[in-house]
Amino acid sequence: MILISAIYTIEKPPHAKVRYSKLLNINMNRHRIVAKLIEWSVPILNLFRNPEEWPYPFEQLNEFEDHTLGKALYNFLNSRNLGYLPKYEEHDTYHVLLGYGTSVTEELKLQAFMWGNKNSTFAGRVLFIIGYIVFPSKHSLLKREMIRGSNAKPLSGILVASMIPMNLLELRSNLCID
Repeated sequence: MILISAIYTIEKPPHAKVRYSKLLNINMNRHRIVAKLIEWSVPILNLFRNPEEWPYPFEQLNEFEDHTLGKALYNFLNSRNLGYLPKYEEHDTYHVLLGYGTSVTEELKLQAFMWGNKNSTFAGRVLFIIGYIVFPSKHSLLKREMIRGSNAKPLSGILVASMIPMNLLELRSNLCID
């Protein structure tokens, strides 16, 4: 984003800097608002969530062989200085399995995929709708992710924890996750 900003500023006349700066501020504010909504919703959603206990302690993930989903999950969280968010271990695993990061845009892409795959939660659909309304510039991106989800094999009914020791690339191939 910074590189694009620098190129844009250099190539456009000085008055374009102000317009681009305002647009960037509006877009950044939207991202902050959605990020805060996500942050605030987690404790409320946890009142209603009762997933089965996650069988893998965080540090145990580091003991899995390279190229497994478990090791990739460990690396994903550890590289971001994160651990498990209680009751969201499966959700974090989906980030890794599907190849999404942790930004607001990446979270919206994950929710779009899950909706397209018919495996979304009520909270995920609400987040997706909010993101779709707040970020009209992301419509085509989110539609592509919905199609990507609909083209993948259904994830519902698969025990996410059972995939942890499996090879990540083979999992993606078997589930038609490109």
